[in-house]
Amino acid sequence: MIYFRADANAEIASGHVMRCITIALECKKRNHEVKFLIADNEATILLENYGLEYIVLNSDWKNPITELDTMSNILNRQRDIVIIDSYLVTNEYIRQLNDLSHIVYIEDQFTGKKNVDLLINYNVYHYIFDYYSIYANTNTKLLLGQQFTPLRTEFTDHNDYTNNYNVKDILLMCGGSDEKSFLLSFLNVATKFLQYTFHVVLGVYNKDKKCIKCKYAENNRIRLYENISNISNLMCKCDLAVTAAGNSLYELCEIGVHTIFFAYSDNQKYDCMGFNQKKMVRYAGNIDVGKKHLIQNIMENIEELSSNLNLRIEMSNNMKKFVDGYGTERIVDNIMEVYKYVNNTSA
Repeated sequence: MIYFRADANAEIASGHVMRCITIALECKKRNHEVKFLIADNEATILLENYGLEYIVLNSDWKNPITELDTMSNILNRQRDIVIIDSYLVTNEYIRQLNDLSHIVYIEDQFTGKKNVDLLINYNVYHYIFDYYSIYANTNTKLLLGQQFTPLRTEFTDHNDYTNNYNVKDILLMCGGSDEKSFLLSFLNVATKFLQYTFHVVLGVYNKDKKCIKCKYAENNRIRLYENISNISNLMCKCDLAVTAAGNSLYELCEIGVHTIFFAYSDNQKYDCMGFNQKKMVRYAGNIDVGKKHLIQNIMENIEELSSNLNLRIEMSNNMKKFVDGYGTERIVDNIMEVYKYVNNTSA
């Protein structure tokens, strides 16, 4: 069995679970059994949308080591792999889990050397952590760089993106939760710019959904979306995108949608370094420095990009070269090597 250990809720949003879902669906496509291990019921709405099985551990998602006794009754090192996607697991957690299963670990920032079979960091800034030196002379296989970005199949099957002369439609996203109320604050300003239509994606854990719907549902310049089954189609219809950093940046790069992004949390602090160096997308700042200043920067970038088609075309071409959409398949190819090893040694 291939297990996925990840959580989602209003505080940590849905990114960890969603990229695990992407990998899980590819594993299922190859006829392998998958199941999610989740701390509580918060992530069930996401998993049920994709028809994925799960076990609720009834543990504290902030303190994963407390769940290991429960997991010891589920896992068998002779046949199981656990794919972990969490910032909260410690080296002690992994040390104990190694007695129960083989481990694949997905991380965005280096938090210490991990004793795992396979380590994945697909982020553009992975090189700053010097993984190859740190993991030299170990049995850990490294999957590093954007060629291992886990994107759903919709991003390899989408239609070609068109660079329109005029910017009219702007996509607005802020992950699964938005506990800092960026969307609500931005829309209060954006409605003054009547030349644009804003397409707003409301995440499943967004606490401001009712307020946003109440204020803007009847505004013909604000289009609200929930539970989108194929977000790549919406991306392709927009001329610009504004988004918090995260996996959405790689999705937008694969399609080539001109993008302005901002840092929403501390774990996104390196995105500005990597993406700015590649001259693909625009970085508008960190929300924690000041929301008013951030929104002003975003609107200035929108105005600049709207008036410069050649710049947008250059950005779009650079983005498309960066991500090819086959990262999930490459990840699962390597997971299957671990899985074959586990099953061969247990035979």
